Amino acid sequence: MKLFLTMLEITCKNSTERLCLTDVSYFYGKIGSGKSTIAHLIDYCFGGDLVDTPAIQDEFIAATLYLRVGDTKVELSRERGSASVQGVWDCQDGQHQILLPTGSASAPVIPDTTVANLSDFLFFVGGVTPPRVRRSREREDSDLKRLSFRNMYWYCYLDQDEIDSSFFHLGRSADQYKRLDSRNVLRFIVGVHQEEVAELEMKLDEVRRGRQRLQEAAKVLEQTITESGFSTEIEIQARRQQLDQEREKTQQRLSAFREGQRKVEEHAVDELRHRGQDLAAHLEAIERAIQEIDHALKADQRHLNEILNLSTKVQRVAAARAILRGVEFERCPRCAQSLPGHEAEVCRVCAQLEPSPGESQDQVNQTRVDLVDRKKELEEIIDAQKAHGTRLHLKLKALQEEKKEVDRRLNEAMQEYDSAYLSTILEDERMLAEIQQEFRYLEKLSVLPEKVAALKDKSAEAAGEEVRYRELLKDARQRAEADLNNLDRLRNLFLDCLLRARIPGFSSGNEVKIDPPNFVPEVIGRSGELATSTFDNLSSGGMKTLFKCCFALSVHRLVAEVGGILPTLLIIDSPMKNISERENRSQFEGFYELVYDLALGELEGTQFILIDKELCPPSQGFGRNFLSRHMTTDEEAAPPLISYYRGTHEMGARGGSQSEEEAPEPLGEEQLGDEPDRSEEE
Repeated sequence: MKLFLTMLEITCKNSTERLCLTDVSYFYGKIGSGKSTIAHLIDYCFGGDLVDTPAIQDEFIAATLYLRVGDTKVELSRERGSASVQGVWDCQDGQHQILLPTGSASAPVIPDTTVANLSDFLFFVGGVTPPRVRRSREREDSDLKRLSFRNMYWYCYLDQDEIDSSFFHLGRSADQYKRLDSRNVLRFIVGVHQEEVAELEMKLDEVRRGRQRLQEAAKVLEQTITESGFSTEIEIQARRQQLDQEREKTQQRLSAFREGQRKVEEHAVDELRHRGQDLAAHLEAIERAIQEIDHALKADQRHLNEILNLSTKVQRVAAARAILRGVEFERCPRCAQSLPGHEAEVCRVCAQLEPSPGESQDQVNQTRVDLVDRKKELEEIIDAQKAHGTRLHLKLKALQEEKKEVDRRLNEAMQEYDSAYLSTILEDERMLAEIQQEFRYLEKLSVLPEKVAALKDKSAEAAGEEVRYRELLKDARQRAEADLNNLDRLRNLFLDCLLRARIPGFSSGNEVKIDPPNFVPEVIGRSGELATSTFDNLSSGGMKTLFKCCFALSVHRLVAEVGGILPTLLIIDSPMKNISERENRSQFEGFYELVYDLALGELEGTQFILIDKELCPPSQGFGRNFLSRHMTTDEEAAPPLISYYRGTHEMGARGGSQSEEEAPEPLGEEQLGDEPDRSEEE
């Protein structure tokens, strides 16, 4: 992933500081001058947390990072305390601007894209598809998630605070989620997650999600049918036929009343009263049926519990029989008297013919099979009883509502008590309207079983596709895990970096071990020696720092060889943090010679930002653009990051008098190499 930083602009209360960045930028000087703050603010523009140093607390307002991602010019601006980054980028149709969340987000912020946050935006403008990995390495049906830019940035920014305490979040003490994400980054880099595996994982995830959606939809429709009081399409059709007959009879009765062919024999109040009585009887019958089902359910549940207990007893009896089979009883276990002699094939305790071990085990196995079958039958009966009970409860509720409605209408009819003819006509019309309404509802409901069946068929097809993709993915993973060429190359590159950095204790006879899934490097001593060096057991903080820096360099070297997705940027903050440049001159010069050699060769496409206590410049004629800046807190010729800031105790005297118009030009005290024209870039 091609990425190049051109300038960092820091807006302060009394000035705007601009730092030009080039191929290799080197910042060195005294403590408290703001060297590490440069890396902190770059990280802040990339979505990291702001490190509130005293100078930042007193003076900082906002930071803007100018960079190129691929061939696209980008600006990332972030104000202090903001949870979003303002992104500006160039397109064919002009310049665009968008507010980007630094954390996770659900809705896309750029139309017709999947860009939902800053990480997605950087992949988007760089023309890179965000890599995906499974959330769980153990579960095959785990969903996929994206690896973020921040995950990869761990291998591009070696923070001073963690450079000697955390090994890229790979150690056991690291946060679990960060450790898994860091491993996934290395998996992609070394090729264990090759393109075929990633593509199959994406397809499997899509098929699985589709199957889950189909199953959920079928479940919702089945629940809707059940809540309506019907369990099958046959019941719905039977109810429709019943309603059709009632509708026809009601229409005929109304026609007869209107044409005078039928006399009213009964008042509507009486009909409602009879109907209420019928409903009450029906409700009583359903309540009795529910009680019977509950009683049967409790009995079957007790029976099931007895079978479960019996199964446990059978297992105990089998275990006891196996233990006692080898016991030679001399006395009766009940009365302690001596046992009479018997033939060899007869039990000495009960004097019965003793079955062979095979026959005894067959009896136990057959008993277990019978218990399992009976348990399965009872569970099916219990499930059916529960389903029937649910339907009865729903029907009871519906009848109770209907009874309530009949009682309400009966009360209204009693209050009005119109003529028998009028009350009967009104009641029949009302009944006809209810029948037609329920008939229309059942017409809509009748298509649901067909839809449920269709959804289940599609779900079964998707399940078959899922099985097929899982088999393909399994084979692809086996091939990917077997291809360890890149991992072997990473081992060799890491040992090469350790030797060229002149770190004491390592030699060409050492062997490096980096094995998945942990990817924690171990340096094993010569043949016959048991000493193994890891980041955690290195006793020196200085060796830990250089050990980590060398691993980062080896990762970037491998990415450059295989064309990986890691950003082409490496920020190293204080590689000599725990090392004296004078007492350990060999390590000081050896490490920077390694960096400069790689910058000219294998990592010529990588941008370096180096921060340290003292300067170790490259040799004359260095073939890449080199910029160094000396930073102090008390020298005007070498000002701190915020040029007017001299600490809180001196602010009253100095007053921050330097205005933005008087701010110095972007500083680069020493430049080596041929400097091309960067006016168009910067």
